[in-house]
Amino acid sequence: MGISQWMSVDVKERMKSQQPLQIIDVRQPGEFRSGHIPGAKLIPLGELSARYKEIDPHVESVIVCASGGRSSTACQMLGGAGYAKVHNLLGGMSAWDGNVE
Repeated sequence: MGISQWMSVDVKERMKSQQPLQIIDVRQPGEFRSGHIPGAKLIPLGELSARYKEIDPHVESVIVCASGGRSSTACQMLGGAGYAKVHNLLGGMSAWDGNVE
């Protein structure tokens, strides 16, 4: 099965809808501090295999990095761990046109 891709408009619609959404940022802490999607949780890709249980498998999750490469890898890892509700943010933060904190 291919990785589910969401565009930034999909993420913003989901955030507006008040439906539960986990935003998982897999960049490095310095990248995260330079600006991230409001409410995002930082789990750097290198720590994901040890920390993935912090992500609720029953809630939709969008995985974010700088351009979509690391988040694709993270989606594959999570999919392999049985997570079905995982979506890659297409283009990562470079394509994000919503609010940043």
